[in-house]
Amino acid sequence: METIKQKALDYALGVLPKEDSLLFEALLEENDEARLSLAEAQEDCAKIALSTKPKTLGNEVKQRILEYSQPNLNFDPFLASDPIQSLRNNFLPASARYQGGGGGIPLTDITNAKLQDEINQLYEDLITLSPLVAGNSNAAAGDMTLLKSTLKSMPSFTESVDNLLSRPIDEDKIGVGAQSIHRTLLSSMPSLGFFSDRLNGDSHSMGDVRRLFYLCRDQLKIMRASFDDIDPIRLIEDEKLRLHSAGLLQTKWWGAEHAYFSSQGKVRCGHFFDGPVTERCVEFAEYDANMYCLANLLSPRSSNGEFHLELVKDAVPNCILAIATAETSQAKHGELDQIINGITSPDSSLKNDLVLWNLIEESMTRAHHHTSVADLRSESLFGCHRLENSSYLWFAWPAIENSQDGAVA
Repeated sequence: METIKQKALDYALGVLPKEDSLLFEALLEENDEARLSLAEAQEDCAKIALSTKPKTLGNEVKQRILEYSQPNLNFDPFLASDPIQSLRNNFLPASARYQGGGGGIPLTDITNAKLQDEINQLYEDLITLSPLVAGNSNAAAGDMTLLKSTLKSMPSFTESVDNLLSRPIDEDKIGVGAQSIHRTLLSSMPSLGFFSDRLNGDSHSMGDVRRLFYLCRDQLKIMRASFDDIDPIRLIEDEKLRLHSAGLLQTKWWGAEHAYFSSQGKVRCGHFFDGPVTERCVEFAEYDANMYCLANLLSPRSSNGEFHLELVKDAVPNCILAIATAETSQAKHGELDQIINGITSPDSSLKNDLVLWNLIEESMTRAHHHTSVADLRSESLFGCHRLENSSYLWFAWPAIENSQDGAVA
């Protein structure tokens, strides 16, 4: 407890090193003592500030303040563009707000028994790994011994994903099950495999532990939402009403490194609106998967290795816009435009990219209680647009009425 109190005080003072700060933020998500300690530390700092003279900030504090204070990317031109104006003109909220669910199948519906077993083993391995990268783990404190030995005892997540993706999926027989498999393997899993491989090697940082913590948590929720019999006990918790705030997404993505198979990119976030995004964990899992799909599509095509994520509320009434943008070449934007606006028989290099966008489209049909993807596209509920030298991808999610502060996932 004393260690947590000291970290909370150092964090509040701005003197906790950046990597340790990121890990402390991960601890805040799951540890009541950490949250209480931070609240007490912030109160103590406020009292001290009333009775002390100003002091020159150290370089570490200056750097962190500058990073958090970067000016927002100006999204006004995009929000004034024709597609978003079309969305404003056409959008009508459904009579009942979508709260997640309906996008999965029982794992037992997959007729290939070996595929069933491998997906189930993937889930069990993540359950084993998750506490080893949590905010109160040895790895979070810098001792990688147990984490590394556990990773070495498991098959590489990257190799498992590659192997499972190489298997033909009979979509006619399992229908939505194909989407459940693809959502499991192509949203957060490629980045999870990248960071677990790096932590299993010699070139890693403490920030990788924090990133893997978020990825494990997200992947487990995505798998439970995709296969409703893979962990029924935890799914019951996921289905309870619990607001999830935009701040949870900002904390996870801000300044993060993201990887999609062989590509790597740096994420920059706007200052996301303050309020809830989803009402249940199963809805948040679906929203997470969609965000990962946007990142996976855009990050490999960025001209400078950076992409931006932003959540905007009220620019379109009753909607929350999730926006991903990056500087891209005309050729790379052309690929995105083809994927999003109508490739029916892509070459092998774009096949997974088309699946990523189809997952977003399929999610939008549930979120907006609509059966026609073509109508949703014509109403600009999702899409791709180019302004100057940048590509913009987006999807619109139904907003929550009578917004209150979001809860911790």
